[in-house]
Amino acid sequence: MTGEEFETSDFEIQLREKLHVQGLPTIAPRYRIRHLGAFWHHWNLHRRKCDKTGKLLISVFSKKCPYPVWHKDEWVQHADPPGADFDEKKEVFQQMWEFFQRSPLPHKTGAGNQNCEYTDDWWYGKDCYLCHSGVENEDLKYCYRTVGVRDCQFCTFAWDSELCADLINCKNCFEVLYALNCKNCRNSAFLYDCRNCSNCLFCSNLRDKQYCVGNKQLTKEQFQIEKEKWNFASRTIYLQAKKHFAQMMRELAFHRALYIDKCENCVGNFLENNKNCHSCFFVSEFEDCFNCVRGALDVKTSLDIMSTFESELGYCNSLCQDHTYQIRWSYWCNQSRFLDYCGYCFQCEYCFGCSGLVGKKYHIFNKPYSPEEYESLRQKILDHMQKTGEYDSFFPGYFAPNPYQESWSAMYFPLSEEEVQKQGFRPQEHFEKRTSEYLSPKDIPDSSFDISSSEELKGKIFWHEAFEKPFQIQPADIEFCQKLSFPLPHTYYIHRLQENFRWLPFDGTLRTTHCGKCQKEIQTGWPPEYDGRILCEEDYLNVVK
Repeated sequence: MTGEEFETSDFEIQLREKLHVQGLPTIAPRYRIRHLGAFWHHWNLHRRKCDKTGKLLISVFSKKCPYPVWHKDEWVQHADPPGADFDEKKEVFQQMWEFFQRSPLPHKTGAGNQNCEYTDDWWYGKDCYLCHSGVENEDLKYCYRTVGVRDCQFCTFAWDSELCADLINCKNCFEVLYALNCKNCRNSAFLYDCRNCSNCLFCSNLRDKQYCVGNKQLTKEQFQIEKEKWNFASRTIYLQAKKHFAQMMRELAFHRALYIDKCENCVGNFLENNKNCHSCFFVSEFEDCFNCVRGALDVKTSLDIMSTFESELGYCNSLCQDHTYQIRWSYWCNQSRFLDYCGYCFQCEYCFGCSGLVGKKYHIFNKPYSPEEYESLRQKILDHMQKTGEYDSFFPGYFAPNPYQESWSAMYFPLSEEEVQKQGFRPQEHFEKRTSEYLSPKDIPDSSFDISSSEELKGKIFWHEAFEKPFQIQPADIEFCQKLSFPLPHTYYIHRLQENFRWLPFDGTLRTTHCGKCQKEIQTGWPPEYDGRILCEEDYLNVVK
């Protein structure tokens, strides 16, 4: 247990009753999310073989994954994992682990892609490389959580944008470098919370402006003179600009306490078009939900959920989504209904304690039963779990097919190796070592225009010391950086994405502070270093109007 005290609200108790869950929770909400998020593999791709065909794969799972890993097409067509009989003399998780380890998993998720082999959770994309969690993108590299984005790099949480780099939670931008929480901006750099702006530098909280630097209005000619002082193609200058931006965020910009738009009776942050949602973060179109993180599109009456869409009556799930109904204590189950304690089940109904099934009904421990036998045995196992103390506990951490350090939770809830093992998660299994052939990032030319030919960097491998990972600069990187007057990559790409991602503050809670103008008490996700610049909704709207 975490030792953190918490209260269970009447709203959560009502949800538990609707979801037919007995008793009260024993773990604080954010630590429930941490556990569920540990089952969401993130940030890593591995070369390995398909355990069915022997063909080489680019997979989210390493060679040391405790489960067999099949190419997803093979898995959908031929999955027939082994089963087991229930033994009332043993604990249930112990029994499930024995046959779960022999149940194949799909090597990654995604469909409808062209030339997007080095991606994961990638859908209907074209010519994308080292990207994760996106839909309908084209010509992207090093991006995370993008929709309808073209010809961009190092963007995270971006929508309908083109020819941009280092966008963070931005929509409808064109030719923009390094922007946070912006919409409808063009030909600008280092913006925060700007709308409908063009030709602006180092600006914050602006609306419908052009030719501004540091929020000061200039003429077109004056703006051009100021712009030429910043050669963003130079890594040295770009890094200076990032420090200048961080200072602007602390000392000049005003911050909306909470990002809640078009919501009714909601508590949380980064919420849009929700109703009756408490302790929820990064979700939209949810109704009657508690303690849900990451999701969208018609989610109703759910509790303790990590990432979902188009689902109802979900409880204590991680990545159970896409037309799911009444799924509990499960992970990576899609297009399924009435499941308990299942993992990686697709288009299944009425299953309990199953792993790796496709298109099955009335299965327990991966074995078929009649509907009557199923209901009787299912209740018997639930009663047994009450006696062993396993009931209403999510799978132990070692069931996750990925190490904790390769999970979503590692980003927001970093743990030491000792803490990882103490919490029951799998530790990182392989640490790459620097070899003599790896060069220092200092060997990369400072300006993207210091290279006359991609041959100068061909075959060269650079070592990112802090992240302990090698990386290369591709010819397409040079072309993109010169086109956008942007510096060459100088870190392992995941480090850059995570650095950008941290501008969206989240730790599973909100804290109390005071509005920087009217001093009334407010809730926020911003850390204390921004106190004095954080505003209540009314004062924020007065600032940006």
